[in-house]
Amino acid sequence: MKPLILLTGGTGAAANGTPTWALNQNYAENIRRAGGLPILAVNNDCAEEYADLADGLLLSGGKDVVTELYHQEQKYSFVITDPQRDDLEWKLIKAFTDRKKPIFGICRGIQVLNVYFGGTLYQDIPDQLGGDHARGVCHPVTLKKDSILGSLFGESMEINSYHHQALDALGNGLVATAWSDAGGHTIVEAIEHESLPIWSVQWHPERMTGPVTNPENCVDSFPIFQYFVNQCKK
Repeated sequence: MKPLILLTGGTGAAANGTPTWALNQNYAENIRRAGGLPILAVNNDCAEEYADLADGLLLSGGKDVVTELYHQEQKYSFVITDPQRDDLEWKLIKAFTDRKKPIFGICRGIQVLNVYFGGTLYQDIPDQLGGDHARGVCHPVTLKKDSILGSLFGESMEINSYHHQALDALGNGLVATAWSDAGGHTIVEAIEHESLPIWSVQWHPERMTGPVTNPENCVDSFPIFQYFVNQCKK
């Protein structure tokens, strides 16, 4: 039987104002290609039932995490948050962590995981660190040799960036497994948990698979989804 993978999306509204949950299809398509069965989380009151039902959780990209969750005041007017999503993902992370089920995060996913485990964020890379990591900028990252990413891709790889925030202090139990540069400062680009099946990347591997990839000629990142789905089979 295919492992059932729960995916999170962002909130929005239809043309008539009806509230919506939405997710880019490439997340789900890569889970399907890797042998998983993707479903979308659509209710904040069902975290425990979702965690009982699903074999793994994928936290997708999206808006910024509410700054109060990491005990900071919002510094910039352009920080756009999604409190309803924060609430849902907080509950889901707890439920899946309690059951020791795999969690994989992408972009916003690494940030909400870091905050959940007690870490903090830089609210804006250009202002606080220097450098540009948004709008699809491509750059190399160094990978920790004895890590999931190191086992899949070696010592380094070229990745894309669509984020203006980054990890600052790491959360409890989290270990950095990839790094890049921003204005002469080191940015953590991937993490793993020391004892739980939780890992995450700051970039968008779902945009680095198949015939249309960013960056062009990048190493196909489909093995990331294969690894995660295989985790969820155990």
